[in-house]
Amino acid sequence: MLGRRGETLHHLPRLGFADACRLFGMTPRALRFYEEKGLIEARRDRLNHRYYDGWTRQKLAWISRLRSVSLSLRDIRQVLEAEQRAGAGSQTALRKLLVRREELAKELAAVDALIPALQGETGGEAAAA
Repeated sequence: MLGRRGETLHHLPRLGFADACRLFGMTPRALRFYEEKGLIEARRDRLNHRYYDGWTRQKLAWISRLRSVSLSLRDIRQVLEAEQRAGAGSQTALRKLLVRREELAKELAAVDALIPALQGETGGEAAAA
């Protein structure tokens, strides 16, 4: 499994909190949020600093990749559970992504249908985005 920037995860014996934020492109608040929601579990060192083991790093890689395509936390939880239960995270993720792609295609079609109507109302002028 690769991190968000293509860095390998397995060679690191421990990954600290700040390094996890950097490696996975997450804010500290997001990392704590995923912990609060039970998606990941941080271990603590003798100074009570958070660190992440190999399995949690894999989970963070999944979360980062799946959030980047706007998958819901519910769907991400299902992917992580499938991965932990049977090593079937990729299959579950693929099914979720295919459903998400269909949802996005419908949204895009609705936007495409609305644009000509709005252009007619504004005389064809498009506002700068």
